[in-house]
Amino acid sequence: MAIRAKKKVNGKWQPSGSYLVDVVTKTVGRIVKATGIFPTTKNAREKLEQVKLMLKDLDISRDEQRLTQIKLGKVKLLDALAAYQSGRVSAIEAYAGDALLPSMTKWLQTYSSSPYTLTQYTEFIKRLQRLGLVTPSTRVREIPDVVRALKAKMNREGKAIYFRSVRQMFISYTKTGLGYDADSMILKELKKISLIPVRSRREHHPFAHFHELIELGQRINSSGRWGNRTVDYRSWVFFMTLTGIRPTEFERGAWERDTKTGHIRIKGTKTVNANRVVPNIIWLPAEPRRLANLQMRLINLHPPTPIRCRDFRRSAALFYEAAGIPRSRYSYYLGHGHRDITGIYERHTPTTAQLDADRAKILKWIDEQRQNKPVKQPRVWSPTAKAFLEELYES
Repeated sequence: MAIRAKKKVNGKWQPSGSYLVDVVTKTVGRIVKATGIFPTTKNAREKLEQVKLMLKDLDISRDEQRLTQIKLGKVKLLDALAAYQSGRVSAIEAYAGDALLPSMTKWLQTYSSSPYTLTQYTEFIKRLQRLGLVTPSTRVREIPDVVRALKAKMNREGKAIYFRSVRQMFISYTKTGLGYDADSMILKELKKISLIPVRSRREHHPFAHFHELIELGQRINSSGRWGNRTVDYRSWVFFMTLTGIRPTEFERGAWERDTKTGHIRIKGTKTVNANRVVPNIIWLPAEPRRLANLQMRLINLHPPTPIRCRDFRRSAALFYEAAGIPRSRYSYYLGHGHRDITGIYERHTPTTAQLDADRAKILKWIDEQRQNKPVKQPRVWSPTAKAFLEELYES
């Protein structure tokens, strides 16, 4: 006889809810669970027998993992039955039938990685929704299908790095959010999806000389808006070029005034050498910014320019070297690690005096570059580096 839960109505106990299954297994003991099968369900009795047969087979095979998940309610019996009847017992996994969006949203609320990664993952999920790859009806078990569909789209658009990041987000979610291990079928299927080969990297185009930096600053439209604020993109370009900050560090606003030296401390996290102090040539308030708009302005300039945001950092290395700063110090300013044994002995944290001296060298070099103006330069340059920096903020 099929068993149903009961509730008290007008002082009398009456059947309520779906049928219960009550079986005793040798593997995990007694299992009493609601089946989700109601009296109105088509072929209800037959499905109840199928659920019992499934539990018996799992018990005979001593499948402790899946029986435990069923017993704890991490796997719904009808979801397990569907996987069992399709011959995919390995697909019986915890939370596989849960809605994906609420589950991932809850995971992100407790995600302990950096704020930048958290923001990035949140944007990934929103974009997957806009693309229609993830909907409110999408289930956890469909993650591999979502990733396969995204791979096909990103492969056509040539966005290998973006796909790699989204794939890694789902791997992190299945491991830390769902607690899946190496035996998880969903995780195995996810890892089987290969990465998109990265196309040959774009050639580097650092500024050949200082006047190219000035010229680009003149050409960029600095009247852009971000939210309710007017954005001065020229100050972004000058700050990134004269500090050598990484684009990701700039987007996070990862710098502050160093209290000990008075210069700029970049709070990088990419490597152990990323937390560093650089000469304070130009200051920009430390706050999160998005480089996407600046990147699009660079792409759409007329006449076109091959320079992109990553080239500002490469230009810094050339400018530091041209200003006469020793390689051991400008390598430190860029946050690079040592390349050889000699580099280990050369590397040291610059003192306040050395930072001040390197700042003076760069300013002197800027002065010299301004004196050697290109032929037919339409603009009259500021006579000193100090005047140039004042002019930058006035314009």
